[in-house]
Amino acid sequence: MGVPSRFAIEYPQRALQLIDLLEKSARESELLGSFGLLAAAAVLTIPFERMKSSHFMHDETRDIDLVKSLKALTKAKFLKAPFWQGEPDTGAWRQSRVTNAVDDVGGWCDAEDRHSLSKEANIIHTRKADKVLRVLRNALAPGNIIYLDKSEQEIAGNRVVYMAFLSRYEEIEQERELAETYRVVVTTEEAFLHFVRSWAHWVGGIALDRRVAETA
Repeated sequence: MGVPSRFAIEYPQRALQLIDLLEKSARESELLGSFGLLAAAAVLTIPFERMKSSHFMHDETRDIDLVKSLKALTKAKFLKAPFWQGEPDTGAWRQSRVTNAVDDVGGWCDAEDRHSLSKEANIIHTRKADKVLRVLRNALAPGNIIYLDKSEQEIAGNRVVYMAFLSRYEEIEQERELAETYRVVVTTEEAFLHFVRSWAHWVGGIALDRRVAETA
């Protein structure tokens, strides 16, 4: 495979090919969650970094389609965003806050003293796509990810079912001093891989969409 002309778009295309090649092995080895994280770490990060005007490889003329597509996500709700390939498993996604010590999953509470993983604390259906993606990206970079079992507990040796992605939530000085307040997004291994696959397919198709528009 040759040198890409647009790395930010062609890399997700190549990553999608690798996902197709390796997914079966990941499933057979019961490493689906780790496989999803491996793909997401770069597929989710690279397009956002390349769209920044401060990036030394950013080309405003060349990347205008990517910039516009990513900015459009500020207006779309996450579970209705244009990147989904097929309907997402809406029941598998949750977002909340953790306002107490983050090292005890069983004791997580939101600002209203509800357990952060409870149905009542879940706000994913109201969240814009860019806000959820920001949590995922911020969690991936420093490895703020917790594997959870079917009971949503972090018990070593138990089968992984859920993954929790944590991003610092520091709005006021008191929270910054405590540095213990987080946004948290939780989903299943299956739902996360579906997201990663959908994202790679969508970003990889942005250049094609522009070529079609130009020839119409």
